[in-house]
This record gives sequence, structure tokens and C-alpha cells, in this order.
Amino acid sequence: MELVNFSQLDSGVLDEIIKIHYNHWSQFTDFMVYEDVENKFKNIFTDDSSLPIGYALMDNGKLYGFCTLKKDNLESCKGLTPWISSVMIIPEERGKGYGRQLLDLITEKTYEMGYNKVYLWTDKAPEFYQKIGFHYDRDVEKNNGEGMGMLFSREK
Repeated sequence: MELVNFSQLDSGVLDEIIKIHYNHWSQFTDFMVYEDVENKFKNIFTDDSSLPIGYALMDNGKLYGFCTLKKDNLESCKGLTPWISSVMIIPEERGKGYGRQLLDLITEKTYEMGYNKVYLWTDKAPEFYQKIGFHYDRDVEKNNGEGMGMLFSREK
């Protein structure tokens, strides 16, 4: 398994990632627009010189999952950086350890970039994140004020 920068992906794989991301997250977000997601994933998350940046978990050309790294994520947590965001394992590959692999690899990538700590926000599966070495920091509100979630971090 390896992390592949979105800029290095075949356009078909990137299109698949965009579709999976939109289909999953749009059911929880009334204001998500497909074209905006497509623009972010093709034109913003493909710049490999700085954050934000996107990575796919791949093996022999097969997509297993993906995530992004952002400089900022939550308005209530200014100054905390970087953030793991948009974590997704392909539905038919879930429960096989790929989530752990993806998060271990992306965390290691942040350390290589010079960061000693990485953050993520979730309102789902907190036990999973704790099990793989993330620490619960506190409850925090979503940017759009539609509820609470949990801030997690992992240190080098």
C-alpha cells in the first residue's frame, strides 16, 4: 500500500474519488455542490507544493481509500494545523484494516512535512480513532453550527 498524491492519479481514479466523496458527504450536508467538490479535488488538492493536499491509498492501481490534509479546518480551532479531513475507505474495503493503514501513512506524511502533531474532527466512530492512537481533545462545534463533534489529535 502506498499514498499517492492526487496530482499523480489517473483522471479516472480522481473522478471516482470525487464521486465517492460527494455521494457520501452530500447526504449529511445540504449546501454541498458537486462542481465545488470537483474543483477542490482537481484544482486545489492536487497542488503538491503546500497544504491543502489530497492523497489516495493505492495498491497496484487499485483505490482503497483517500483523505486530504488541510492547514485549517474548524473556525473554533484557529491555530491548530495540519488537519486530516475527508477520510474515506471504499465501502467494499471497509473492515479490513485499510482505515488504520491510511491514517498511519498520512500521519507519517505530516511528520515528514515537519509537523509534530496532526488533528482531525469527527462526529462518527470515535472508538476507532482512539483505538489507532488518536487522542480525544474536546468536543467542538461544526463550522456551520449544525451540531457537535470531537477533536482528536496524534503526536509524534
